[in-house]
Amino acid sequence: MKLRRYGFAILVLVGTTLPGSGAVVTLEALDSGFYFADGRHNPSIENYLTGLFTTEHRSFFVFDLSPVTGIVSTATLRLFNPEVSAFLHGYVSPDPTETLNIYDVTTPAADIIGNTAGLAGFADLGSGTLYGTRAVSAGDNGTIIEIPLNSSGVNALNAGTGLFVLGGTLGTISGPADQYVFGFSMASFVPDHTRQLVLDVAAVPEPSSAVLLSGGALVLLAAGLKRVTRRT
Repeated sequence: MKLRRYGFAILVLVGTTLPGSGAVVTLEALDSGFYFADGRHNPSIENYLTGLFTTEHRSFFVFDLSPVTGIVSTATLRLFNPEVSAFLHGYVSPDPTETLNIYDVTTPAADIIGNTAGLAGFADLGSGTLYGTRAVSAGDNGTIIEIPLNSSGVNALNAGTGLFVLGGTLGTISGPADQYVFGFSMASFVPDHTRQLVLDVAAVPEPSSAVLLSGGALVLLAAGLKRVTRRT
């Protein structure tokens, strides 16, 4: 019975890892912008208008993942939606709400940032794997809109390195009337230019901790065996 008790203690110790310290990492966008439906993009404009304004606009956001070490558990995209005046709004639509979708982007970041992605880039910003979705409305004018990324988005962040691109579309465009969000974003007269990816990151336990713990367990096992041997 005494030997079993020592063995149980060893199993508990070996199966336990020292907890890694978590952290919230906020990444500021390196770039943002939009592509027109005809594949044009102006690299000098960081406005991320998304939706229908005469023609469809699809937005993009570029982040650098190199400062992130550890495992991402949750991720939230935060984007400011302006309210300039009683007549100039970030959200405009004949409908009370529209659906903002965030997608993966497989086109190389350099092509998206430059004016080289073309029609394929426009298509890529609104297709593929859906990372997040959120209903937007006039109530979001003058606020930071937060879009939590789903498990597909989180997995992509954990697998990604270097530049990471997200695409944005309105998935509920209907009819010819203007219907968009993020109008006037990044304008000089708009006080807030928030374009952030906020990550909850758990640090990976150091290998040395596991080695030390296993070594300590072996010492305890040896001591336990000696005690049992002496008493039998």
